Amino acid sequence: MKRWLGILVIGVVLGMVGMHAGEAFFTDISRSENNELSTGEFEIKVSKDGSYFRDDLKLFDFKDIAPGDSREVTFYIKNYGDIDVSKLKLRFNVKDLEDGSLSSAEALVDNTTDVGELSGNTIIEDFEVAKGNQTYRLNDYIGKSLKEVNGSSISLLKENLKPGEKVRVRLSLRLSSSAGNECQTDIAKISMSIYAEQ
Repeated sequence: MKRWLGILVIGVVLGMVGMHAGEAFFTDISRSENNELSTGEFEIKVSKDGSYFRDDLKLFDFKDIAPGDSREVTFYIKNYGDIDVSKLKLRFNVKDLEDGSLSSAEALVDNTTDVGELSGNTIIEDFEVAKGNQTYRLNDYIGKSLKEVNGSSISLLKENLKPGEKVRVRLSLRLSSSAGNECQTDIAKISMSIYAEQ
């Protein structure tokens, strides 16, 4: 009986090995090589007239303004990259200075001899952005002084700025007609940072 049991176990094992050895299957391999992942360029530039764009450009230099005078600056921002710009923000950095010594009329009323008062008296009269045939005003900032918007991030886009597209920004400034002698010989140094996000 043990002998038959041993033969049976050996037979079962050999049968299983034979079944596996007799089993056939096909294999194949496909390859995809030299695939690449690269980044596009993300860049904006600014221009005075919409034709020649640069990374750094002085946009205005208004001199000898008097109370009630208005000045306007128009500039363009272009997407020079390969990627859509979804956010475009303008940030003013305003620094008030005295231009040398106080005039005799200013000395009578100005007790801040190292800080000017010009930005507090310079009002945003109009502020608009145009993209293609769409123009919109930035009403939240119209009527505010440069001092009030100093440090604010002002959103300029309502929709994405695609590669090659540009926006026109028009900013009208007015020295308040109520600006007094404390504003004589003052200078407001105005830097504008234009910040873009994809």
